[in-house]
Amino acid sequence: MLELKGITKKYEIGAFKQTALNHIDVVFRDNEFVAVLGPSGSGKTTLLNMIGGLDRYDSGDILIDGKSTKHFHDHQWDAYRNHAIGFVFQNYNLITHISVLANVELGMTLSGMHQEERRKRALEVLEKVGLKEHVHKKPNQLSGGQMQRVAIARALANDPQIILADEPTGAIDSETSAQIMNLIQEIAKDKLVIMVTHDQSIANKYANRVIALKDGEITSDSRSFKTAENDHIKLAFKKTSMAFKQALTLSFNNLKTKKFRTLITAFAGSIGIIGVALVLSLANGTNQEIDRLERTTLAEFPIQIDPIPFDLEAARQGPLAGIDDQDGWEKFPTVNRIFPYERTQPETQHINNITNDYLAHLEIMDESLYNQLSIARRVNMNLLKQQSDGEIINVNTSRINFSETLSKPSFFDENYDLLYGQSPQNMNEALLVVDEYNRLNINILNAFGLSDNQDYSFEDFLTMSLKIAPPDAYYQFNETTERYQINSDLEGFFDSTDGIDLEIVGIARVKEESLSSFLSTGLKHH
Repeated sequence: MLELKGITKKYEIGAFKQTALNHIDVVFRDNEFVAVLGPSGSGKTTLLNMIGGLDRYDSGDILIDGKSTKHFHDHQWDAYRNHAIGFVFQNYNLITHISVLANVELGMTLSGMHQEERRKRALEVLEKVGLKEHVHKKPNQLSGGQMQRVAIARALANDPQIILADEPTGAIDSETSAQIMNLIQEIAKDKLVIMVTHDQSIANKYANRVIALKDGEITSDSRSFKTAENDHIKLAFKKTSMAFKQALTLSFNNLKTKKFRTLITAFAGSIGIIGVALVLSLANGTNQEIDRLERTTLAEFPIQIDPIPFDLEAARQGPLAGIDDQDGWEKFPTVNRIFPYERTQPETQHINNITNDYLAHLEIMDESLYNQLSIARRVNMNLLKQQSDGEIINVNTSRINFSETLSKPSFFDENYDLLYGQSPQNMNEALLVVDEYNRLNINILNAFGLSDNQDYSFEDFLTMSLKIAPPDAYYQFNETTERYQINSDLEGFFDSTDGIDLEIVGIARVKEESLSSFLSTGLKHH
């Protein structure tokens, strides 16, 4: 049973206000053909939209099978429209790119009906409206009357209890109108049909109940009805849903029918996606370039802590720096006298005490605070070398830039190429560093006992026999002079096991693209 109680609907657009329905009270029977008459603006279509759940009322209530709809949610209205209501529109509202059969089946896809059952039901209703032979045609291949029959078949497909028809004969000729009205009249034998029309002759001829509307109010009702205890329309409320496969098929078919628009949309979407990708790539590349610039700038101008640093600011102050002009002295005096003073010279150098605790602090420092860390310190060891003729000579370690270095392998790999051999792995191995021209200073060559007027192969350096002598074995106490002097038996010491054998295992050169040459040429001990 369908009952409207005090339904009111008002439309407000700015200062303009209009009451479309004003306290409408009406009850409909289970199966009757109701025609709603009235001039334009009387509220006919609004009333139909309220009953069909297409619009919401401002006040009042609609009772469906005795159940109030005041607190209906959207999914409940969806279920009501899908299962209990069948719509027949004046403009048909058919989907032109699918067949007549598919149009009728479409409404059943949301009812959870199986495909075979949908097909069977659609063929039955199409046969009922006389379109069995046109099931595979497209709507644009049919006449106006035939399209309206398809619309009626679609409305009947879900077997609803209420059929709502909005001017169903407004777009067709009189002969076809009669056929459509006879069909609707036949349907009304076992369903409630509510039809909106402005043609009173059609309403009086086919409908068994006529309701007249004017200014949003019912002015007459030819066959009014009051609520009866046993009058109920058995409405089934099921959740509306469409199978994923069905939704995918409908979407694909829709895309196929609008190929050009689909291609344009896909092309425009691709441009948008490509544009976003380009912006993200540009942003990422810019960030990487900034990071690279920061790294190379810091590599070119690193923070250096030297054992004996030079204070450039103190040196810049000049020879008179340190004089306190405020200590009782007058600038530019007018007396004819000369005053003695003691000039204080500021220190331009100072000594940093680099302790083991400080070095341990560097090793555990948070790596996010720096890019690379390298420690180099010059060492003066008692280094001996055996010449090709067996002679043992002293190697001046200060002249060969003998130093110990500590840095991450990645830092060395990023800035230096290993030209020959391998990197040092333990304390008995050293690395020889040459400049970008593969050159060594003649002082380094002479310290190794080599001639400075010829070039040498890499292998000449890797086959050198070197040994580090501990001080207590390198120096001996001379009782005559009561002084320590260098051991005179260097050959015997070199053959002993007292010293530490040292081997040059590799030769390295700064990379062409590197901006940091933190290793000077010479011998490096890791």
